[in-house]
Amino acid sequence: MKLRVSMIGAGNMAEALLKGWLKNGHLKGEQLTITNRSNDDRLKELKNTYGIKTTRNTDELLAPGTLVILGCKPKDWRVAIKPFKPYFTNNTPIVSVMAGVTTRSIEEELVTEIPVIRSMPNTSASVAASMTTLCYGQHVPYQIREEVRTLFQYIGETAEVPEDQMDAMTALVGTGPAYIYYLMESMEMAAIKMGIEPELAKILVSQTLLGASQRVQQSDEHPKDLYQQIMSPGGTTEAGFNVLSEHNVQDALLSCILAAWEKSKELGSQNIYTK
Repeated sequence: MKLRVSMIGAGNMAEALLKGWLKNGHLKGEQLTITNRSNDDRLKELKNTYGIKTTRNTDELLAPGTLVILGCKPKDWRVAIKPFKPYFTNNTPIVSVMAGVTTRSIEEELVTEIPVIRSMPNTSASVAASMTTLCYGQHVPYQIREEVRTLFQYIGETAEVPEDQMDAMTALVGTGPAYIYYLMESMEMAAIKMGIEPELAKILVSQTLLGASQRVQQSDEHPKDLYQQIMSPGGTTEAGFNVLSEHNVQDALLSCILAAWEKSKELGSQNIYTK
C-alpha cells in the first residue's frame, strides 16, 4: 500500500511540504490530502494548484495507512484536532510541525498510545532543501521512525535530536531562513544603490549565498576562518566588517536567534497538558 499523508492545517509550512514532496515525484497528488477548520477558498487553491485531495470527511482523512501531519498554529492545535480525536488509533502516526508543542502534550490529549513524532522542517522544503530535525514520543516503533525519516529526506536533510533541544531547533532551523532572507534583502538593496539592476542583483546575491553555504558544508574550517581568509588588512572586506562591528551586528543576530528560542519555550509552556 502506498503511503498516504493527511495534513491538518493548510498554511505556508503545509504548502511548502506538499510542494516539496510532489517536486520530484516522491509522492503523487492522490497520496496527499489536506484540510483546515473553515477556509474553503484556501483548500480549493491548493487542490487546483497541486492536484492534491481536500476533504472535511474524517473517514477519508484518517483512512488506514495514513500518516497525519499536524500543522496548526500552536495556540489552536487542540481545537483543530478535536473533531478527529475519536478516530485516532495507535495505527495513526501523528507528525507535528508546530513550534513549542511537545510530544507528551499530544500523547496526553489523545490518550490512546499513538505514535507521535515532533519535527521542525523549514519552508526550503518547497525546493527539496529543508533541514528537518526529528524527535520521537513514547510509542513510535522503528518502522514508523524509518518511514517518517524517509518522508522528510525527500525534501532535504534530516537529523534526530533529543526533544529538549527542539526549541533550539525551532530557532535555528525553523526560523533561520527568514534571517537569511533578511540578509539577502539587505544585500540586494545595496546592489541597487550601486546601480545594479534588481534582476541581476537577485542572481548575484543568491549565488553568493549558495556558494558560501556549500563551502561551509564541504569544509572542515570554521566560518570565522573562512571569512578571515577573504579579509585583507586595509581591504574592502575589512571596511565592510568595520561597519558590522560598529553596529554590533553579530550580537544582534545572536539576540535574534535566542529570542526565537525563548519564544518557542514559551509556546511549549503554554501547551502543557492541563486536564
